[in-house]
Order: sequence, then structure tokens, then C-alpha cells
Amino acid sequence: MPMRNRIRNLFRRNKRKRLASEHVESEATDNSGGDAQNSSNEDEAKKENRVEILPPPPMEGEMPTYFHVGLLAKMCLIHGYSNGLWKLQSTSKTEKDFFLSSFGEGYPTWNSVYGGLEAYKEEGNFHVSLAWLTDGYLLSDLGARGDVLGGMWSSVVKSMLGTSEGCEYQCKVKCAFERNPAKVELYVPIYKDPLFMGYILAEPAKNYLLGYRTVFNVEDKKFSMHALCMGYSSGSTEVGLKLENFETIRGSIFQRIGEKWALALKANLYGNVNAKSVHIGGQYELEPGTSIKAKVRGDTRLGFVFQRKLREDIEVLLHFCFEGKYPINGKHKFGASWYFNM
Repeated sequence: MPMRNRIRNLFRRNKRKRLASEHVESEATDNSGGDAQNSSNEDEAKKENRVEILPPPPMEGEMPTYFHVGLLAKMCLIHGYSNGLWKLQSTSKTEKDFFLSSFGEGYPTWNSVYGGLEAYKEEGNFHVSLAWLTDGYLLSDLGARGDVLGGMWSSVVKSMLGTSEGCEYQCKVKCAFERNPAKVELYVPIYKDPLFMGYILAEPAKNYLLGYRTVFNVEDKKFSMHALCMGYSSGSTEVGLKLENFETIRGSIFQRIGEKWALALKANLYGNVNAKSVHIGGQYELEPGTSIKAKVRGDTRLGFVFQRKLREDIEVLLHFCFEGKYPINGKHKFGASWYFNM
């Protein structure tokens, strides 16, 4: 996995950030619409982090994942808009392929600082990583991958040690197998991790995806998620549909217009339909590596993002959001994000 996306996953695993900011995010900022949790009590810590997952494009010969369904629309309408006032990510690589990464973010306010450090080493088909987060968590990965039965398998033991309030340890195993046209990925709890999660994905025809995903709470012995998905993507046109818990239907459309323009729509189509779940926007590529994005949410909140690659290994992203109904007296949100991959 590219190091920048490993860092993004570490941000998502920051429990304190999630619990402290979800209520603020749902009321005052652009978020991921129907995927955001609105409760900030401790019971929510047992539930899945429902922040939108934005995976990197699959590598050559690799199948996409469940979260690639609707990815182009999510990158157009979500990526960058929900960042905090500031964000810094830096990754450096030694001559012996040893990666050192650091990251920090002011989210949702200037002084609400979160961040951490990670060391990552890959050797052949094995990898190991150790990370420290400012909210008192130590994370470790120990993984391996290989070829078997004409397909690819991988397994990662993921451990988390919390030290902020006593000593808290959790462990789970992420295992996956893919052989075209199918892919399976599971998170199996080993010790004090409450969730068993996984999905099955199939590619019945070129550019088409069908999948099923589930989340089972081992402690409460009940399912908290059933989801079916179907998607189509040709690179210029993308359509995605997801049925969650047989109650909510979410859909997205992305369409490129020429070489520089693109339009996107993302909304809840049935169940849990509200103004905040509707996102309409577009993007324009000024030049390779430089683009402008704009969107409007159903409650008239407007957002703008400017994204530029200064060099192949340095990228800057600026965002600004405000309430369309109250452009002067309403709530405003702005910030800057910097990414360094040396």
C-alpha cells in the first residue's frame, strides 16, 4: 500500500478524534453525508468507523475492493472538503527501503491537534510497521503475502495498545484472497476487538462489480451491517449503488466531459434521505497536477478545493466552505494541507 494511504488509514483509526469531532463535523462542516455517525458517546466506540474510505487505485493485476465502488465520485465530492484547518504529512525513505512517516492535523479546530509517527519496513513478501498516535495508542502490523491456487493471498496481524486510560490491548487479523473474478477480505477479531468485518466482491464482466459486505458485533452477538453493492466504471463514466441494511439506498454518478471537466452526484436515494446527504459538484483540471473542485450540498453549503502538485513528491491542497443561505454571518471553514513524500 502506498505510504500516503497508510497514513490516511492511521487517521481513520484515531478513536479519540472520531468520538470528539463527529458531532461537530455533522453540524458545522462538510462530511461524508449518509456515512457519518452523529453520536459521540462511548457506545459508538464499539461501532465501525463510518468515515468514507478512499482507497488508492488498484495496482496492475490487482482487483479493486468493495470501497472502489463509486470512488471517482467520492474523490470529486469528498476528498479535501472535510480536512481541518491544517494538515501535514511527511514520508521519507532510506537507502535500505525503510520508511519513516509523520503526520499531524488541526481538526476540527486549530488547537485540536492529532498526529503520530510510523516506521515501516518491507522485506520480500513480508512487512512490519510500528506507529504511535498522540491520543496514546501504539499500533503494529505484521504481514505476509504470496501466490496460491492461481491467486494472491495476504494476512496481516494488527495490534493496538492504548495507554491513555490504563492499558488496553486489542488484536485482529486481516486476511484476503483474490483470484479473478472474485475477491474476499476479512477482519477477524483475536483479542478484545468487538467487530468481525468482511466483504465478497465479484467482477462478472469488464468494468462491472458486484459485492456483499457485513459487520458483526462479536460482543453483542448481532449484525450491525449488511450491504450489497453494484458498480460500473469505464474511467470516464462511473455509476455506483449500495443497499445498506435493506433500508438505505445510496447512489453516485461521475462523468468526465472532455479531457478537463467532470461532474459528480452523490445522494441517499431511499431511506435516511436528507439535505446533507445530497452532494452535487464538479472539477476542472487547469493543467496536469493542478485542479479546482466545487460542490454544493442539499442544505446549500458550498465548498471549494484547490489542489496542486508542486513537484512529483510535494502536493498542497486548499479548501474553503461556507453556508450558501448565510454567506456572511453563517459558519465558515477553511484550511490547508501539505503532503511530502521524499
